[in-house]
Amino acid sequence: MKTFATTMSNAVRWIGISTVMIVLAAIAIVMSRDAPATLGVPLAGILTLALALAYAISPLRYEMGGGRLVIRRQVGRSTVELRGAIIREDKEAFKGLVRVFGNGGFFAFDGLFYSRHLGMVKVASRHRDHGVVIQPPSGRKVVVSPDDPRAFVAAAVAEGAVLSN
Repeated sequence: MKTFATTMSNAVRWIGISTVMIVLAAIAIVMSRDAPATLGVPLAGILTLALALAYAISPLRYEMGGGRLVIRRQVGRSTVELRGAIIREDKEAFKGLVRVFGNGGFFAFDGLFYSRHLGMVKVASRHRDHGVVIQPPSGRKVVVSPDDPRAFVAAAVAEGAVLSN
């Protein structure tokens, strides 16, 4: 099985740090006020849960083997069939993406997005610099961002994907 890293971009890192600081400040304000426990504790819990969930589902690395791409997350994984999939490197893949449902920069770009260029796509990325678009034989397009997109595409072709221009 081949493993491909996806490092966190500076933008994602700073969005994550800023969001954590804002959430911690909000929790501190809510808990220090005279707000009743029926409001403060549940709100702090919801904010903490949202923070933990966003981190837990963020992509960690990509693995290829047996004709499949496995997107490893902090907790769990997603699988994409590579046999017969169309794959291409696309430097414009992240241009104009609009989040439909998911995470738009807090630890990752992950979820369902839309762009005029690609239509509806699933995104599992930690930065927007090295876009690779995968169209599985069945299912929605997937956009990933391995640190070495050329080696990633070559490995996907070796696993049965078809290179597109």
